[in-house]
Amino acid sequence: MTIQPRTLKGQETQAKLLHTALDCFAAEGYKASSMRVIAARAGVSLSHAYYYFSSKEDIVARLLLNLRTEQFDQCHAALNEGNTLESNIRSVFTSGLDVMQPYHEFGPAFLKVLLSQDLMDNELSAVEFSLWEKAVSGARPLPPLGIRRDLPKFLWLLSRQLFSAWAYDQSANQRRSMLLMNNAAPVVAKFAVLCRLPVVRSLFEDVLSLMDSGSSIRDHEEGQASDPKVSKAS
Repeated sequence: MTIQPRTLKGQETQAKLLHTALDCFAAEGYKASSMRVIAARAGVSLSHAYYYFSSKEDIVARLLLNLRTEQFDQCHAALNEGNTLESNIRSVFTSGLDVMQPYHEFGPAFLKVLLSQDLMDNELSAVEFSLWEKAVSGARPLPPLGIRRDLPKFLWLLSRQLFSAWAYDQSANQRRSMLLMNNAAPVVAKFAVLCRLPVVRSLFEDVLSLMDSGSSIRDHEEGQASDPKVSKAS
């Protein structure tokens, strides 16, 4: 788990390790870049490197958090009150693609980080979720009251699924997943409007429950895999 350095020197050392790791990943490949190699190139002892980052996956997690924070800064001002829900959804997707595009090669590593974390209980999720809350609360007209509270979570879970598609998209400039995100915005906006109807609102609740249960099953399976008793039994 990444620590937050309290001194300027510590912040500079952590930033140097992060930048050096990215250079190593680009030159040697992600798999070949061990913590020992990263520390040596940064001119830092291995124990010191482990003080700031517990693993190279931890470095990738910090990179992903930095990119999502950059997306937040870039996108938050665009989510002005008065935009349509479709426009706000597209703004979040577009800003995400803008900041993530140079790091597409890390897509699988990003996903590994996401799957290793608690779904809601981390800083990364808080940044992502706040964007979707802003997208919903700033939309005009406001989404139906019956789904307004749960719509940010629905959009956040959906964005994680679309991010998975982007991470493994080998089409030129990830054209397929970009088109998927672009087309998802009007579909979700129309679905939200239709949720004024009780039968459609019930469908929304079922879909959200299904998406939530999928995450719960994944977390349960990961917990079992890490349980020595379960591992021994299997």
